[in-house]
Amino acid sequence: MADVNVHRRSDREDGEADRDEDRAQIILITGLTLAVLFVAVVLLLNTVIYTENLATRGVDAGGAEAIEFRDGAVDDLAGILHREHRNSTGNLTDNFNASARRYGRTVADLRARDGAVGEVRVNNSTVVSGYFIAQNETDSGFRNMTAPDGTTTDWTVAGNATRARNYRLTVKPSSLSSSAGTAFTVVADGSTGGTNETWSAALSNPSGDNLTVTVDNGTTAVSETFDPRPDGNHTVDLTGGTVNGERFDALVWAQGVQTGDDRFDLRYENGDAARGTYHLVVDERDGGTNPGRPSRPYVTEAIYSVYVEITYRTPELEYGDVIRLAPGERDA
Repeated sequence: MADVNVHRRSDREDGEADRDEDRAQIILITGLTLAVLFVAVVLLLNTVIYTENLATRGVDAGGAEAIEFRDGAVDDLAGILHREHRNSTGNLTDNFNASARRYGRTVADLRARDGAVGEVRVNNSTVVSGYFIAQNETDSGFRNMTAPDGTTTDWTVAGNATRARNYRLTVKPSSLSSSAGTAFTVVADGSTGGTNETWSAALSNPSGDNLTVTVDNGTTAVSETFDPRPDGNHTVDLTGGTVNGERFDALVWAQGVQTGDDRFDLRYENGDAARGTYHLVVDERDGGTNPGRPSRPYVTEAIYSVYVEITYRTPELEYGDVIRLAPGERDA
């Protein structure tokens, strides 16, 4: 009887061992299956992320090229426009259009080599005429800021303008007054029927070769002093709001006077208290400087603004924009 009991106990132990092995195998197989599934999911997610990165990078690259093309065309045409104002003879609009067409053909050829279509077209029907006023150096150097007759110190540069752009003025510090009260001053006078406000910027040299600019917007007057440029002179970008390339927050051209609709007169006061050069473009001129290049300053017909059509196409991208070209405008 004892032997029989031992034999039965051994059979039960063998059955339990088999069941334990079966469970272990099932757990092992399940673990391997889960591992394979996790690896497959990871690979799938990596593929999706990689594809999205490629797609996004491709769109950004194409868009960046189009924006670069647009910005480059605008800058280049602004330079062409300024060059034509200074050097053109004959019909300025025709000359600018011819230069713009040559430029358009050149950039189109360059982009075609890269497999892109780049087009730049000037919309002639949108040309707004104006006047380019400039004073260059004389054979003996800088000239004072008086009227063309060389003696009148307080005078009107341009009357009945509504907008001015690309207004830069360079002065020699030693020619400036040391007192703000007698300093050379640029004045924008609003018309009686318009704003009837006055804005001014006075340029003085209290000490050394520095330049003090005092801006009076009719409500407050703010002064700031600037070191000279490497050549010893000072350049004030009146519509750009900078002095020697440094931002001057108070220098907001014709603030409260130039509204885009109301007319104003651009005047110089104490023109004998500064020597230098300047140039600007106004949309209207009534009186002021004499036409013709022999005089200093001189005035010629100009293009105040024009719209430019930009197109850029690749197999993956089509971009188009219409840009108003008015370089150097206060709010451009």
